[in-house]
Amino acid sequence: MTLLLSAAACGSTTGATVATPNVDPPAAPQPGAAAAAQPPTRQSPPPSGPARDVRFPPIARSHLDNGLEIDAVRTAALPVVYLRLVVRSGAETDPPQLPGLAHLVGQMLEEGTRTRTAAELAEAVEFLGADLWVEDNEETVTVAVRALAEHLDAAMELLADVVRNPRFAEDELRKLKERERSRLEMQLSQERFLARRELFAALYGEHPYARIDTTVEALGRVRRADLQRWHRTHFVPNNAFLVAVGAPEPEAVRAAAERHFATWRRGTVPEVRYPAPPSPDGRRIVLVHRAGSVQSLVLIGRLAVARADPDFVPLLVQNQVLGGSAASRLFMDLRERRSLTYGAYSRLLERQQPAPLIASAQVRNEVTREALAAFFEHLERIVREPAPEDELSDARRALADGFPLEIDTPAKIASMVGDLRLFGLPDDYWDGFRSAIGAVTASEALGAMQRHFDPSRVVVVVVGDADAVQDALRVWGPVRVVDVEGRELRRLEPFASGQASETSSG
Repeated sequence: MTLLLSAAACGSTTGATVATPNVDPPAAPQPGAAAAAQPPTRQSPPPSGPARDVRFPPIARSHLDNGLEIDAVRTAALPVVYLRLVVRSGAETDPPQLPGLAHLVGQMLEEGTRTRTAAELAEAVEFLGADLWVEDNEETVTVAVRALAEHLDAAMELLADVVRNPRFAEDELRKLKERERSRLEMQLSQERFLARRELFAALYGEHPYARIDTTVEALGRVRRADLQRWHRTHFVPNNAFLVAVGAPEPEAVRAAAERHFATWRRGTVPEVRYPAPPSPDGRRIVLVHRAGSVQSLVLIGRLAVARADPDFVPLLVQNQVLGGSAASRLFMDLRERRSLTYGAYSRLLERQQPAPLIASAQVRNEVTREALAAFFEHLERIVREPAPEDELSDARRALADGFPLEIDTPAKIASMVGDLRLFGLPDDYWDGFRSAIGAVTASEALGAMQRHFDPSRVVVVVVGDADAVQDALRVWGPVRVVDVEGRELRRLEPFASGQASETSSG
């Protein structure tokens, strides 16, 4: 239609020509005629109006007698149903001597139940044309099933069997531990893993969030009884909630949940006690030595806010100005203007406890010092002055316009309902999310950043060749050098101002 209208707009201005039978077709255009034709006039689209709130579908919330919460959302666009059972315990509950225990429990849930072997479980999922997967993080273990809506009851039965009756077979556990050892060995060659390991350890200290993965030593210690004990303690209905999104009516979801989860017995869940993270009194720099690296990964982070904190949205907007996209300050300066990297960004993480704001980039060895100087220039500016209105408007628009894409499928809706429950947000939170972003003023965004981010007290982690970049880092503070396994190699004092001026940019 657009092409037809454009052709009509470019036609003769002397009147319309009506096609009749037996009329010869028009002659082919002569060479050079196209070049002489005037192109159509281009008009800019009208400016976008203010972001309107997107109505989140209503949540039917109920509880079984055993304490299991059910959150059902009906979306009739597709004849499917997504089921997510979320256990409110994750890596934060791992015993100190067994980091990764919750992750191992989650992985073993897919390896068979007391009524089905691993092969039989896979066959049952395939027979339904369904998908089953398990996710885990610091705060949760989630078991999810996607199936056709007509198979709601069978999908709920599968979910209940996996959640309530894990086999924890010794032979499957041995296989899993071998796979985990191989995965850990591979991660030691991945700079992003090394950087995150050191960053979170430095930010959180003795806090459980400091541990981002299991260890080879823990894999050697863990036994089947440890997995059974953790599962028995934390996989109880009063420590979980079930989210169902899709075509089935909420009443049908509850009835299916009643049939398969009503006999699940309550339990007493131990309270998690969080040691306070360290309070840095200055900048800390950790250099992970990878001999021969020609470039370095740089992470700069500081603990900010918990997801439910009222400052989260203003801080999110200010972070968007700083480095939330390819149109933000970090990217436009470090990549587009200075050509120091392929991309520089910053991100605000979401946790129940205070989570970090992290800026990152990958740079060549010889520009490491210049890149860090650029980072700190922007980190100091973002807490010193309010963003100009054009930057702030672009940041708010990017966040608001991207939000509808977060709820365009049943799977995404199920995940966002889970966020409401996990972070203790009200049911109508997403209804006003775009308006909340649009209402953030420059002073509010600046104030949130000033309260929660101090560039003089950040942790800087660099993964690269220590011999090539350590002097560039000493310009910014004392440097602790470790190997890829985290063992300390040496400590370097910062350069005095005179020394710093003599060092090379690399």
